[in-house]
Amino acid sequence: MKQEHKIILKLLESYLEKNPSLRFGQALFNLQINEFQKTTDPRNPNYNIRDIHGDSDLKIIERIKKQLALIESFEEK
Repeated sequence: MKQEHKIILKLLESYLEKNPSLRFGQALFNLQINEFQKTTDPRNPNYNIRDIHGDSDLKIIERIKKQLALIESFEEK
């Protein structure tokens, strides 16, 4: 297992420990590990899951950390 994999798993584990009522799939979306495809026309939303196959592990870590910071900023208010 690569170091990046361990980081991703640790971040996910920590998030689920703090939010035990979440389903696993919800956590993947909340942390932006999985995402919906971007919608170009707001009148016609696209609910297909974006293919993250080409995303590097570092990019996924970056998204998770950004999302955790955003979640924490809302919790502080």
